[in-house]
Amino acid sequence: MIRKLARPMIASVYIADGADTVMNTQAHVEATEAVTSNLRSLLPRQYASFIPKDPETVAKAVGGTKIGAGSLLALGKAPRLSAAVLALLALPTLITRNAFWAADSREEKVQRRQGFLTNLALIGGLAITSLDTEGKPGLKWRAGHAAKVANKKVQKALPTKSETEKFTENAQEQASAFASSAKDWIGDASEKVADAAGNAKDYVDDNKDDWLKAAQKNTKAAKKKVVKAAARAQDRAQDALAEAEKASGRAAKKADKRYGKLQKDAEKALKKAQKRVKNI
Repeated sequence: MIRKLARPMIASVYIADGADTVMNTQAHVEATEAVTSNLRSLLPRQYASFIPKDPETVAKAVGGTKIGAGSLLALGKAPRLSAAVLALLALPTLITRNAFWAADSREEKVQRRQGFLTNLALIGGLAITSLDTEGKPGLKWRAGHAAKVANKKVQKALPTKSETEKFTENAQEQASAFASSAKDWIGDASEKVADAAGNAKDYVDDNKDDWLKAAQKNTKAAKKKVVKAAARAQDRAQDALAEAEKASGRAAKKADKRYGKLQKDAEKALKKAQKRVKNI
């Protein structure tokens, strides 16, 4: 209720002043020209050029703006914006029309000072009105509140710390179980491969002499170079074994080492012969 009474009371001053400026423009031309001249001197050149040079046009525009903004304020339509506009328009008037420091006589100085204080009080009322939210939250509070609400929604959407810890623990347990199973499986497979390799080696070692003898008895196979080479390699290995059995001390170690090398060569030659010669 107070706002409905106070707003028209403040607005009436500016509506009346705007109407007087529009109807009696010539009486306000001199003050308007002084204001525009001061603004041009204060502003940079690129901005000073935008100020109209015709003071009469400026006076009518300012008067019309005061009437429009004052009417909106009185009706309660966009009160904060209209109050801010009226406060900005009142500042030049405060500085020019009520410049009591530039008065020539004492009476004029007193009159201008009273007008200065009156307009200053009105500008203060307009400033309060421009910041009045009528009990509603301001833009700053609403922006902060919206940010908090959004943050809460995001936090709810994200998993809590306990849920994250549970998920991590379950993942670690599953990974450990999988690693243990994989280790056991790899160990079993390695043992099986090792057993198979050992069985194959034993089979080859047990049957290599029989295969070589059979290949030598076969007239067609005996003529193969690979069979002859395998036979020679095996003979050299047997001779080295005989020497190793007879030797002793360092000579025995050297002979045993030589036998091991020749035996490996013999096995390689035998495998090569077995690949080349089939059906033996």
